[in-house]
Amino acid sequence: MGTTVDRRHLLRTAGVAGLATATLGALSTSAQAAPAVEVDVAGATTPQDFGAVGDGAADDTAAIQQAIDAQLARANKIVYFPPGTYRITRTLVIPDVEHLGGQNLNRIVLAGAGTMGSRTSLIRVDFDGTGIACGAPLAAFRGLAFVVDPSRANAVAIHTKRDDSLGEGVSNSDDMDATITECTFVDFNIASKHVGRGMVFTNNLVAVGNIGLEISWPVDGVKGDNVHVLPYGMRKWLIEGNHFHSMSFAITTTGADAHNFRGAIIANNILDIGRRLFTGGIINSTFSGNVVENGATNATDASVISIKSGGTNLTFSGNVLGGGNPGGGARPRHAIEFRPEATARNVTITGNSFNWVDGSPVYFAAAASEITISANSFDNWNLAAEERWGAVRVNGNATGLSVMGNAFGANTVAGAPPVRVIGTLAGSTIVGNIVDGTTGVVYAEAFGQDNYVERRSSGARQHELSAAKNGALVVRATTAPQPGTDAYGSFVAASEQATGAGPGVKGGVRVVPANASGAAAVELLCSTNDSNGVAAMRVDINGLVPTADNARDIGSADRRIRTVYAHNLQLTTVSAADLPEPTAGAVALVTDASTGAGVLAVADGKAWRRLPLGAQVRNS
Repeated sequence: MGTTVDRRHLLRTAGVAGLATATLGALSTSAQAAPAVEVDVAGATTPQDFGAVGDGAADDTAAIQQAIDAQLARANKIVYFPPGTYRITRTLVIPDVEHLGGQNLNRIVLAGAGTMGSRTSLIRVDFDGTGIACGAPLAAFRGLAFVVDPSRANAVAIHTKRDDSLGEGVSNSDDMDATITECTFVDFNIASKHVGRGMVFTNNLVAVGNIGLEISWPVDGVKGDNVHVLPYGMRKWLIEGNHFHSMSFAITTTGADAHNFRGAIIANNILDIGRRLFTGGIINSTFSGNVVENGATNATDASVISIKSGGTNLTFSGNVLGGGNPGGGARPRHAIEFRPEATARNVTITGNSFNWVDGSPVYFAAAASEITISANSFDNWNLAAEERWGAVRVNGNATGLSVMGNAFGANTVAGAPPVRVIGTLAGSTIVGNIVDGTTGVVYAEAFGQDNYVERRSSGARQHELSAAKNGALVVRATTAPQPGTDAYGSFVAASEQATGAGPGVKGGVRVVPANASGAAAVELLCSTNDSNGVAAMRVDINGLVPTADNARDIGSADRRIRTVYAHNLQLTTVSAADLPEPTAGAVALVTDASTGAGVLAVADGKAWRRLPLGAQVRNS
């Protein structure tokens, strides 16, 4: 007993090409491929060195524990499990011995011959408790499979937690940075339970259980300052490439300090037939490339991702989140949900696909600010057909909400818009979205200042709502403007009615180049009363230019212009036969029948009367 394993024997027994260093504990290439460089595994032990059978029937607990204990004083610190089934009947303990100093660096590695989903080196936990209790802060688990009877309600496969009972000056309970990769967990209440500041959890299969990965912060025994304590303590997490199958919760953060969970990359995971990919507190992190199918089984209030605390500085990108189609299973209430206890601020949701969701795919249960939702696709949402749900719903005030370039599939409630704000919308931009149907894009209980909202349907300039105050839209010409062209843009009100007013422009403003230099002119547009044509009055550097027929009045009988300041006033000469009715006060220049010269005429209400012209005006 206690003999070491020579390199050639270990490679032959394991069916692998090599073992990595003690720090990583990684199995690399397959048995068929010759290793490019042989790794020295001198000093590694196996449970068989201490009498393990590995047949699934014999109790191998004591042998495995001895193999672990034998590594504590060695430099290499590798325990290798050749293919087999190792039955254990009590908790295996990897003690926290960092305080002993010397060579005990707590970098032990437990490695098997399996890969993700391959149960080659299998540990059968044959009791209702924790399979491995690991206190070593830099421990790693690679290529092992853990199984348990599904009736074990308290079963935990791996519990990584420092010993916080060693006393002040010795314990450092936050300093836990375990690695679990290419392992398989089946039927556990909790597959991996982690207490500490960081973890690598990659390429694992977690199936038919309650919780895949549970994360929390130690209650006491935390040493150090600055980044070693809250709020920055829970700061480094790589949770990537895992397959969660038929789980209630894939990842969860628990405890009073869960809102400090930060620095997490949760990427490229698959959840099929499960309730939630993530639930708990989180900040300063990203969810990227995750795929959830058939989410929220038998949970009418469940969401695929539920943020219960924290909620700031988060990014969701490239995820596919949803439930099952009518023939494929259950559906979640929401895809991404911020609970009322969370503070939704500085959140980016971009490039995701949401489908088969009963309620709102993106749901903020309270106020939200500085939120960007862009380039997402929403399909088959609000399958509950309730008017309260939008594709995006903010259950409170929304400030700094940017909704741009999304494709919104049809709402099951006809006429209901995809964005709903149950509060005041302010300082927000909603532009460039594709909306299935003829509804508007947004509903809000109140519109505050500085909003700009656009619905793209018949044209890129069809705007529903501009700023209430202090707002301006800047249009920049990207080509050399030509006089008379619409290079600067039109902002018009248009009708889509087939009858009555009829379709077409009814009024608005058009800004066009007035000359080759690009100086702008403003044209005020208004449809005519009878022919539904559009007349324009132009304002440019030369002043006000009326429409072609020149028939435009300034003022009215009860709101007339009392004083007009003008220079170089010129009246067009008309014939006496063309004079209008002699309204009192009217002035005209009339052609004199005898001389052919123009004379000034004034109407007194009954007739036009000629005014004699005086002597010539001299200019010197």
